[in-house]
Amino acid sequence: MATRNKNHHAPGNRKRALTAVALTFAAAAGALLLAPATAQAETIGDHCVYNITRDELTCSDTPEAAIAADSVGIQATSTLVRLYDDANYGTSNGTFTFTIDGSYNCTAAYSPIEFTVVNLASAGWSNRASSAHTYNSCDVKLFDSSDATGTSSTWIDNLANLNTAAGGWANRASSFQVS
Repeated sequence: MATRNKNHHAPGNRKRALTAVALTFAAAAGALLLAPATAQAETIGDHCVYNITRDELTCSDTPEAAIAADSVGIQATSTLVRLYDDANYGTSNGTFTFTIDGSYNCTAAYSPIEFTVVNLASAGWSNRASSAHTYNSCDVKLFDSSDATGTSSTWIDNLANLNTAAGGWANRASSFQVS
């Protein structure tokens, strides 16, 4: 049970209490304005970013909004791979961007495999990629089944039309590896 201060009605105490409440409110409002927004993973939209560090998928209506939603304050985020639903790196029907927190460059060799995205279907991206662009010295290998199994493409650096890759890879990838 709470105890009550018998002097709470005294004019000086009331003024100090109101001042304290006002300062507390101002401090709380200032903290809300200065604090970075908590990352809320939005999964609605055709442009998705999967961050491997945080194991987080964020989707938005534009590629720029998806990348912005993926960022955490001033921390650097490195883009490693971007898949496009359209050929020629078109963004009108959607993008899937694979990122990692911090500054990252892939190794020059294809072995060992640095990252594997085992199921593009969980992001709504199975059998959608029509072009691919890689960044930070990375290459991507596409697989027609989940878990990086089944038939695979060759290693791809940048390819504006995945249908021109050996075996025709437009609208076929279900998973991929990065090296």
